[in-house]
Amino acid sequence: MIGLLDYDYSSSTSTNLLIPNIEIMKLATYYKIEENQFCRLLSLKEEELTNYDKIYFFSELSVNPIIPDNFLRAKNVVYGGTAFTNGKYIPFENEIIDFTIPRPTIYKDSLKQKYNDGIKSKVISHVLDDSYYRNYAGENKLPLPAIQSKKRIFLYDREFFYNDWEYTIKTISARKPSSIVRIHPIICKTLTEFFTMRNYPKISRENEVILDIEIPLEEVNYMFKYYKNLFLADITPNSNVYLNVGGSWSTNLQYIRDLMYKLNLLYSFWARGIFIKLKYQPPKIGYHNPIENITQLIVLWSNGIKNNAHSGRDVTINDRIPKRKKNNLAHDEKELIIQDFPSAETLFLQSFNILSKERRWMI
Repeated sequence: MIGLLDYDYSSSTSTNLLIPNIEIMKLATYYKIEENQFCRLLSLKEEELTNYDKIYFFSELSVNPIIPDNFLRAKNVVYGGTAFTNGKYIPFENEIIDFTIPRPTIYKDSLKQKYNDGIKSKVISHVLDDSYYRNYAGENKLPLPAIQSKKRIFLYDREFFYNDWEYTIKTISARKPSSIVRIHPIICKTLTEFFTMRNYPKISRENEVILDIEIPLEEVNYMFKYYKNLFLADITPNSNVYLNVGGSWSTNLQYIRDLMYKLNLLYSFWARGIFIKLKYQPPKIGYHNPIENITQLIVLWSNGIKNNAHSGRDVTINDRIPKRKKNNLAHDEKELIIQDFPSAETLFLQSFNILSKERRWMI
């Protein structure tokens, strides 16, 4: 008997049902058809693990999965998914599993229980009717699953802009899904990638998009000379378009400079009335962000501009930092930044409304 543990799905609540793990679906289908073995979907509360020949413990979305002790002690557990490999997908040794078409049948019993717990039947039906696709397993291009008209298809690859990405999107769009939904953010390294991707209407506007553009600050005004109106037409207060901040740097100074650069770039957008926001990128295993607390506070602050009551658009970073100084990590990290870069003080005194009213930001 094979046990299958979908860590992300196990985190679902009575109001938020997370999507199934594509490798768990493939494993369930493979073992049933190719190995004639019974598979069971496990929960994190599972106690008896010795009855299983093998247990697959997979996570795609979590940053630091917390593994229960009984799973850690078990010798028959195989861990997989990009949450365990610093974001890089590792194909199965048996490539037949990767080429198996994923089917959500293994989730049916769990979904019945989710329905009893209060998840709406419409949401349950979506899980069973939607399609799921990982584009590549290593160098291998994987086949598209069947796609029902007017149903969603979920894409699992962390990379979006493969060499054949446009062909893939056109092929999927021709099958008339309701939308193409990404599990991970679409990371655009260039503005050409961003605006070309936006030209495909089936790509859901709910997808998170990160503009990971490395444009010198002295060229920012030149960028807006050509792209300002396109940005204004595309990015609204409720758009999920972000600049990433944080990540994995080798030195403390690099983390500080990255934050200062991203704030200058953010303010350049805001000064033109463009509602872009910040997205925190956690460091990979082995890296440490010395200004993590102030960075995460700033990210939450930047997302306040989508508040329809406009109150979040008048708030500065300083307004968000707790006034007490004792045991205030965000305050201490801000002081660390100011100590090395005194001119950065002005970065903490801006708001969306201040910048958009003045219509300029002097870099």
